[in-house]
Amino acid sequence: MQKTYREVLIDDFATAIKTVLVFSSSDDNWDTIVVSVESVQKEGMQKAEQWLKAFIRRSSRKNLTIFANVRVSLLAMRVKQHLHQMWTDIIITAYFENLDVELKDLTKEMAVTLLTDDAFYLTANGRKACLDALSKLFMSVGASIRIKQPQGPTGERVVSATLGHVAFVVTKVRNALEIAADIRTSTRGGAIGDGHFPLWVAAVRRLLPTQASDTEPRSGLVLVDDADPARGLPQF
Repeated sequence: MQKTYREVLIDDFATAIKTVLVFSSSDDNWDTIVVSVESVQKEGMQKAEQWLKAFIRRSSRKNLTIFANVRVSLLAMRVKQHLHQMWTDIIITAYFENLDVELKDLTKEMAVTLLTDDAFYLTANGRKACLDALSKLFMSVGASIRIKQPQGPTGERVVSATLGHVAFVVTKVRNALEIAADIRTSTRGGAIGDGHFPLWVAAVRRLLPTQASDTEPRSGLVLVDDADPARGLPQF
């Protein structure tokens, strides 16, 4: 079931053509989890949901002699958390590689400079680094079709994405920089699956006025959801 749910999350991200489809809260993911379970069990949605709400006895990862009752749905939701941590590692590694900065060498002063006036994304170098990170992420989820490689030595790579995809990357980079700048603490280990959802929504809204609402290539990016009113995520 976890494998099936993971594949659904990856496919949703890789194929999204609207911002609202890129990143859902765990509450919104519930139906997706139920469908994933039913596709494995093949005993109907009601039984799948009942199974997810049931408890199973599991040993502690720290002490195998200690057992506790854990709700199955909690274990299922960890799939999203673990997947996003893997994607975060890809994004952060690619971003700083593009800037030719070793993450271990990132200082508080460097982080503050990159955060000032959102330079980490809105400057030419920052935007290129974010798009490089997004490209690496797309390739990791099998969405290389969204990347048009440059034609000739003077050509430009163009990435086709929704505003939500861009906000996903920007959120992860901002989080890493704010931690390095001692502005915030790490959210790793917080609420399963939902820790970054409000931050992602905030990133979408913050990016909205800086992005053109058309589908023309602009500095290596084509926003496929152009003027879709749902880009502002008013429902949150």
